[in-house]
Amino acid sequence: MADLPETTPRRRWPRRAVLGGTGIALASAAVACGSGDEAPEASASAGGDDRPRLPAPEILTTDDWGAVTPANYLQTLYERPSYLVIHHTTTPNTSDGSRQAAMDLARMVQKGHIAQGWGDSGQQFTMSRGGFPMEARHGSRHALEGGETFMLGIHALGFNAYALGIECEGFYMVNPPPQSLYAGLVRLSAYICQQYEMPPSRIIGHRDVVATSCCGDAFYAKLPILREDVRASLEAGEYRISEGFGADNLLDDAHVNAEWVKRNP
Repeated sequence: MADLPETTPRRRWPRRAVLGGTGIALASAAVACGSGDEAPEASASAGGDDRPRLPAPEILTTDDWGAVTPANYLQTLYERPSYLVIHHTTTPNTSDGSRQAAMDLARMVQKGHIAQGWGDSGQQFTMSRGGFPMEARHGSRHALEGGETFMLGIHALGFNAYALGIECEGFYMVNPPPQSLYAGLVRLSAYICQQYEMPPSRIIGHRDVVATSCCGDAFYAKLPILREDVRASLEAGEYRISEGFGADNLLDDAHVNAEWVKRNP
């Protein structure tokens, strides 16, 4: 994940609706569109007013998992994000899917990001292997509930002012995430799209905006399924989760991590 100084002046950011598909061109397109308003995208709304609303998933707050106080000032952006960026943590694929393991992960990530000078967890949300969604950057859940603002994160260099980030626990170059993580990710992603009126087509991988292998080859290849499940969930007003996304249990890919890949090219 890339660094961005947290000393950006506080101001109201102009609305930047970046149109078109995904890919590295997104970053340059975002810069090029400047501060002018654009005609709304035909599919810009995640759902019409007559559609049933999705219930909020349980999201563990920074208080719930025992976050430390941010080391730097955290900035609120007074507009909705345009994209949702999916990351993987590249940590070992643990077979522990418990709530406690999720909270331990959140504390580890925050500690590492603060050590890098990011002030707090760089991404707004974290998803554990067991499927527990967590607020990562302080203030992100409250902003999501309001649906009008978001916290400026540090997770995608050059794109942080446009996007939310979700860090998904694990390493997914070889296998996609387990079904437990995926189920939690569908719920969190669909709720984010609902609250911010974000089209599911704007759920992208980290590699779409930065030269990186994140969110892993196997995970990235499955993002179209995530987008479709989010779309179906928004249409139905209830969460629709495809079966067979990845490993059926947490043991299936617990041996796969960066070191394993090096030994098994």
